[in-house]
Amino acid sequence: MGNVISENSMKKNIKSKNKLKIKYNNSAVISPLDEHMGLDIARSLGRRGIKVFGFDPDPKAVARVSNYCELVVCPDLRYSEKEFIQFLIEWGKTQSNKSVLYPVSDETVFLCSREREKIKPYFEFVVPDHGMLEKLSSKQGLDSAAIEFNIPAPITVIPSDVHEVEMIVTSLTFPVILKPTVSSYWHTSEIQSLFRENALSGRVKVVVCNNGKELLQNYNRIAGFDMRMIIQEMIPGPDENLAYISFYLNRHSIPLAIFAGKKIRTLPIGFGSASYVRSFQDSELEQVALQLLSRSKYQGFGGLEFKKDIRDGKYKLVEFNTRFGMWDGLAVRCGVDTPYISYQDILGKAIEPQLTYKSNIIWVDWQKDVRAFWMYHKQKNHTFFQWIKSLQGEKMWAIYSFEDWRPGVEFTFRLFLLFLTKITKILFSPRKNR
Repeated sequence: MGNVISENSMKKNIKSKNKLKIKYNNSAVISPLDEHMGLDIARSLGRRGIKVFGFDPDPKAVARVSNYCELVVCPDLRYSEKEFIQFLIEWGKTQSNKSVLYPVSDETVFLCSREREKIKPYFEFVVPDHGMLEKLSSKQGLDSAAIEFNIPAPITVIPSDVHEVEMIVTSLTFPVILKPTVSSYWHTSEIQSLFRENALSGRVKVVVCNNGKELLQNYNRIAGFDMRMIIQEMIPGPDENLAYISFYLNRHSIPLAIFAGKKIRTLPIGFGSASYVRSFQDSELEQVALQLLSRSKYQGFGGLEFKKDIRDGKYKLVEFNTRFGMWDGLAVRCGVDTPYISYQDILGKAIEPQLTYKSNIIWVDWQKDVRAFWMYHKQKNHTFFQWIKSLQGEKMWAIYSFEDWRPGVEFTFRLFLLFLTKITKILFSPRKNR
């Protein structure tokens, strides 16, 4: 059988570290070994004496140098899902006990959920019913769920082609936004190049359309590459009104971990990933989130993004992530150790729910927040001194840690090389004849 991997060859893929005293029989497997989510989970579990392996196709993954995990170079599921699943199975066969699996990318979550029966003999993990997982992960499915479970959400239209857009354009209240039905559909360089302002502005997630003409123009431009889009009402209000609540629910859909933060600054502005977050508690936010989770019988990790509408003061559902999120590690800093809670629960061990936490703790991704500040400053929303003042107080720096410093150094070195590369291209690229 061509895909079977021997135990000896499997061991060659592992970058060994034997510094930590292991206190638990079941190891944890994180895939991919992301420098945000993967690293946060590895640090939480590793500090408690749990053996952590990071499965990643990149032999130079930043988190590989962490004190708390060992890199296992695996097939890239983007090119062969079958090889990735077979690798999991063969690796699992080499272990004395089942490992707890933490898929931290959308692609890994979907694949492991779909192939759950194949990998269950070797791994323990909790995910919702696959049909519900797919439904909540797509924009049209989430809109359907919001209607079904009576969750406030922006008005959403799902056109099949430009002719339908032309038919409904006069009935829309502008501004509206265009979004892909699944976020990853717009990760291509072709679509990003259509709307990305500059190198500082970050990945484009939505396109704002202020009138019917802009809507038709932008729809046609994007449709040339991908027609899977929705048109959605734009919820008015500042970025401070963006709230995200992360959670872990057990196999009975009972919440064991809850944590929320406000996305104070994002990149791109208004609709991007967070660069600066502040933890906060809001019973109204928890109530509407738990209403959706309980009625959908959700299980496992996830995160819900809402925006408080300044017109009626209600939280409106924006997005559902069916995995551990980019800054969910802030929960650990605030007293909710989601990775460890899930580890214990997944293995069937008793664990007390952690549903309260410290507020006003900051999470900052500095390299992204520097760029975000500049974009906000250009719009006259931030002065330099306001930005500096906002960084005061108890905080968690994304990626960086004094006692686990190597990933931060590695990440900074890569940023420096990337900066040099871009500067070199600007300085030495041949100029076009005018």
